[in-house]
Amino acid sequence: MANATFGRLMAAITPRNDNYFVLFNNLADCAVRGSKVLAMMTAVSDADKFDDHFAQIRKIESEADEYTKEILLSLHKTFITPFDRREIRELAMALDDIIDYMEDIPQSAKIYGRSSFTPEMVALAQILLRASEKVRETVHMLSDMKNAERILHNCEEISLIEGEGDHVMRSGMQRLFAEESDARTLIRSKELYDLFEEAIDSCQDVSDVIHGVVLERI
Repeated sequence: MANATFGRLMAAITPRNDNYFVLFNNLADCAVRGSKVLAMMTAVSDADKFDDHFAQIRKIESEADEYTKEILLSLHKTFITPFDRREIRELAMALDDIIDYMEDIPQSAKIYGRSSFTPEMVALAQILLRASEKVRETVHMLSDMKNAERILHNCEEISLIEGEGDHVMRSGMQRLFAEESDARTLIRSKELYDLFEEAIDSCQDVSDVIHGVVLERI
């Protein structure tokens, strides 16, 4: 009884942060904005446009880092959170990872020397855009468990999109090693394919965290 009374007292006097969902939404919005820029980048070969798109992605990534830091710092200041602290941390990091990998793609391309993205990379950028849009839609519903059925359906759709990305990446890798013999091009392309895969997999990671959160609350 004493512990219960103490808990209610602490809840009454300790800060409660209801801003988590706003920050999650902001992170998901960043993921969509970044994936749109990346999709445009892969579709053009103009060096100036590449640099402009890269600058936009870096700005979005920096913005996302601030949202992520705010979420993680708030976990040390708030007594009541909308769901488990571990889940909040995992969701924030998975959303941030999507955008980090998006930035890594042009960074890697720049290190090895800019050249055209393969058709499969262009397709992967579009798949990443679709996955991030579905992630945003799902995250924006998370604040209301009345949306549980739609959220779980979206998680299934994200998984299907992720599987599509795996198929395209394998096809691209197969064609790469069948047609390309230049070591530098092989290394560059292999790394880019891996980064596209990681970005799409991070969308799946977001989906997995949200799936667990919802199942525990319905």
